[in-house]
Amino acid sequence: MQTTGFGRTLLGAALIATAPLWAAEDLRPTQGEIDAFVLADADRDRSLTKPEFKTFVQAMAQQGQPTARQIRFFGAYGLAFSIADGDKDGRITPAELRQADDRHRAGQ
Repeated sequence: MQTTGFGRTLLGAALIATAPLWAAEDLRPTQGEIDAFVLADADRDRSLTKPEFKTFVQAMAQQGQPTARQIRFFGAYGLAFSIADGDKDGRITPAELRQADDRHRAGQ
């Protein structure tokens, strides 16, 4: 993700704001995952709605992440969202993202 000037400041602030969320869960995110999450989390509430999730998946697919590429290829954003939303509250947290991707990679 490229940013300049004011955008870089906002991104830095957003990363600082979300860092404790990722670290508290010991999720071991990549920088690409953090960047995609910050980009997608338009309302900065540290969780993703369905439209925000689509943005996240598209950003991750662009980076070459295999699960995101599959979701994008099949246009399965709604299905993937419903699977990842573990507590069914209509929002996906970083922990829910990690759990869903781990389950998917394990073939579950």
